[in-house]
Amino acid sequence: MNKKFAIISAIIFSAAFIRLLPHAPNFTPLGAMALFAGAYLSNRYLAFLLPLATLVISDALMGFYGWAYPGQVAVTYASFMLITFIGRYLASNKNAVRVGMGSLAGTVIFFITTNFAVWATGFFTSTPLYPTNITGLTECFLMAIPFFQNSLMGDLVYNALFFGGFYLLSINIPALISEK
Repeated sequence: MNKKFAIISAIIFSAAFIRLLPHAPNFTPLGAMALFAGAYLSNRYLAFLLPLATLVISDALMGFYGWAYPGQVAVTYASFMLITFIGRYLASNKNAVRVGMGSLAGTVIFFITTNFAVWATGFFTSTPLYPTNITGLTECFLMAIPFFQNSLMGDLVYNALFFGGFYLLSINIPALISEK
């Protein structure tokens, strides 16, 4: 295992640990972890597999608390895979503006997909959380705005830590730039 892969993996798996610490709702490193993995892991399979493994591990440690509706879990995991794909797009040209835009895009993708899944679950339950009409969909998205704010702040903060931290390490460990 080379140094670069070891450090990138450590950053990705640190997201699982950080997620277990007390935090504001949705202020987690998961979106940043997915974006970072996509941007820095040159092996495309590992770029998607490591964040997915981290999600499963941290969900297991938390007791799979949100797995009552498997469709919502699948959508949540898929949204992180989409964020990883955005990171793959950033891989060839990483800079603060692009990482910030990737953070924003990832947060919006997560917000739209997961909240739509929460609303759509109502079609398959006897007691939907929101009415299964346009009013319910609107209410679902409006109720989620505080979570969006926390997700965006979490993504921006953790992306600054992950991308910025790796950049600072690469200045002091030149092998991180040249290793694949």
